[in-house]
Amino acid sequence: MMKRRTIKDRPTVQPRVLAMIAYRNLLQKRLRTLLTVSGIAIGIGSVYFLLSFGIGLQRLVANQVIGNQSIRTIDVKPTNSSIIKLDDIAVQRISEVPDVKEIGKIYYFPGSFKLNNSETDSIVYGIDKGYEQLTYLNLIKGELLKDTAVKNPIVMNKAALEAIGLGKDPSIVIGKSIDITVPLPKIQSQSKVYQRSMQIVGVIDSGSGAEIFIPSTEFRQLGVPALTQLKVGVDSVETVSKARAQIESIGLETSSPVDTLNEINKVFNYLNLILIGFGGIGMLIAILGMFNTLTISLLERTKEIGLMVALGARSVDMKRLFIFEALFLSLVGATLGIVGAVGLGWLINIVMNMLAAGRGVKDGFQLFAHPYQLVFGVIGFMVIVGLLVVVLPARRAQKISPIDALRRE
Repeated sequence: MMKRRTIKDRPTVQPRVLAMIAYRNLLQKRLRTLLTVSGIAIGIGSVYFLLSFGIGLQRLVANQVIGNQSIRTIDVKPTNSSIIKLDDIAVQRISEVPDVKEIGKIYYFPGSFKLNNSETDSIVYGIDKGYEQLTYLNLIKGELLKDTAVKNPIVMNKAALEAIGLGKDPSIVIGKSIDITVPLPKIQSQSKVYQRSMQIVGVIDSGSGAEIFIPSTEFRQLGVPALTQLKVGVDSVETVSKARAQIESIGLETSSPVDTLNEINKVFNYLNLILIGFGGIGMLIAILGMFNTLTISLLERTKEIGLMVALGARSVDMKRLFIFEALFLSLVGATLGIVGAVGLGWLINIVMNMLAAGRGVKDGFQLFAHPYQLVFGVIGFMVIVGLLVVVLPARRAQKISPIDALRRE
């Protein structure tokens, strides 16, 4: 005698069939589906737009503040120059720190220079090749000290040229002679004044203050006893803290671009939470709209669901049917929202760059960032939200009795 098959014994409907049914169900109610998808797109688009703006602004601020400094570097200064100096002994001890790979030596003193019968004050830096390797010097004309073969080379920044009215065309000063004067601290109980005619080999863009750079050997040969500062390069960002602790144990003071970057990140973490809060308002409206659509769809198709179960479908298939509908709404809405947010951000960025260019800003900038982690994270978030929203309608669809459903008019 053949055993009668129960509903639980029936095979499940193939996922592709359920996906096709869900897709057709959504198309049958085009206006309602369009409004629901639009609500999701606006909600998820607002969240993505605000987050991409927050991340883009964070990167822009970090680049402006830190510039092109390597975050794997440590700036070292003496806490009290009369007690602990940056002399050869201190440099040797720092070089023995395990994570230290390179050291750049720096002298700097207030001074002045004379060019084309124009004279102005400037900060005079004495740097070595190690410093040039560890520091990004934005060369706009000529060459850097480490690359030149000129006997007495000097590099100026654009601000120094602007101070004497030559900033419009930096190339005209390349190869010209410049006279610099630097009053030095007491050396062997005597004060000295460094005066030298040098040849300009390069022009860099390094800020608003007048700066000139010469080889550190110039001050070394005069017997200046101690360096003003060191720039120390380490293996990686992770070893910065450890290396700083060991250098500070010598009695020196340290700082690093990592400090500034961490402070910027802290501020923008709070800002991003606020932006998410504003975007979450639109997201809440989209969630309610999606829940309403799925619930109404369930009420309208109760008889249809009962008939499908009576014809061989399982109750779990009805649950999966609504899950597919929720996934369609979530994916399409999230994709359209992200595309719309990217387009709006692109348009705003163009307008802001045009306004900035009209005010004399030459370098372009990006106010919005679109890392792939953000894109997939937002889509994944919307999918999870869609699955949570559909829980109640899907469970109700699973529990519908085919007999009761078919009795309804």
